[in-house]
Amino acid sequence: MITVVGGTYREIDYDDISLDIFGSGFRGAKFLLENNCPVHLYSTGNAETLNFLKENQKVYSDFTFEYTNYDDLITFKYSFSLDQPTIFPNLLNIPKSEDIKVDSGNIIAFGMLESDFQLTGNKVVYDPQTSLKPKSFSQIGKAEELVYVLNLSEAQSIASSKNINDIKDYFYRREKVKALIIKNGPFGATLYSDNKEFHIPSFVTNNVNKIGSGDIFTSSFGYYWMEKQLSLEESALNASKSTAYFCDKKVYVDSSNIEGFEYQEFKKRELSGKQVYLAAPFFSISELILIDKIRTAFLAFGVKVFSPFHDVGLGDDVTLAKKDIEGIENSDIIFCVFDNIDSGTLVESGYSLAKRKKIIGYHRTCNEGELLMLKPGDIKTFNHLTTAIYQTIWNI
Repeated sequence: MITVVGGTYREIDYDDISLDIFGSGFRGAKFLLENNCPVHLYSTGNAETLNFLKENQKVYSDFTFEYTNYDDLITFKYSFSLDQPTIFPNLLNIPKSEDIKVDSGNIIAFGMLESDFQLTGNKVVYDPQTSLKPKSFSQIGKAEELVYVLNLSEAQSIASSKNINDIKDYFYRREKVKALIIKNGPFGATLYSDNKEFHIPSFVTNNVNKIGSGDIFTSSFGYYWMEKQLSLEESALNASKSTAYFCDKKVYVDSSNIEGFEYQEFKKRELSGKQVYLAAPFFSISELILIDKIRTAFLAFGVKVFSPFHDVGLGDDVTLAKKDIEGIENSDIIFCVFDNIDSGTLVESGYSLAKRKKIIGYHRTCNEGELLMLKPGDIKTFNHLTTAIYQTIWNI
């Protein structure tokens, strides 16, 4: 059995057009339960949360939970998963519940907005879930064997350093970790253990359902390490494979039982010298907000972005057109927003086609037939924004 500690939250995703109750705690528990691992969940919530957890006990006979009453069912609302979510209630208005206290053999713990906890365990996997003043494990628990799973900004925040050697030293010396896993989005992750480094690859998938992918990585790693007794390296590699299945198909797969893994490894390469051209209409407020968010998402991956709105701005038409053409010629890949069939975007994509540029298209409303003349080119189109952005990075 594995004990899971974490939130049960409502999640709204405009990109996926979905409204679900998950949160890190329940999503992690669901992965384990789907793979026949008994789970005892510690979580919080209101009457709706309690009813939701009870309904899931009808589905999973090996699911038990302890529930701390809380006034709200905390909600995360995403325009798309690479954007910062809006959280209700506001973070400044989320009071803390009473501390959750856990003493168990195997524990997977996710940081929670509304609750702190005190943990004592044999094997513990800890994912702090926030880079905004995350709690170090030494503040909240004791473990015979401790593995941290976190992203770079969380590691930097806890260690108060941006130097990777200082970060490793902090976690080995102060946190007494058995292993440290630092995630890096589409570039995979790195496992640090016994002064060794092991690269954990990521995999190229047809779809990228990113919300909850980190929860799946953490919980599946715990499953392989605790329940299946695999090595740290095997556990991390299988966790990345399970995450690929989740991102592509939203399924909870024990990848260690699968022969003929179907996804290709993404070969990490230097992207700082690469440039994405951002072709999109920017006339209405909604279009301006969207193009700004897409640009921010690309910049977070470390690539350069040429955006006519941001990098050229306003001026006479001939000067603007020349600068835009120059931007296309100097770019490695073209990202087009085809909604509303903007004439400028179509001209940009047509010129890119003539220049044999790779094109990634995103739209939710236009008919594919309207893009017929682009079909002979090197173009892929998607109606899911997060997937389109990831496919751009993978194809650059």
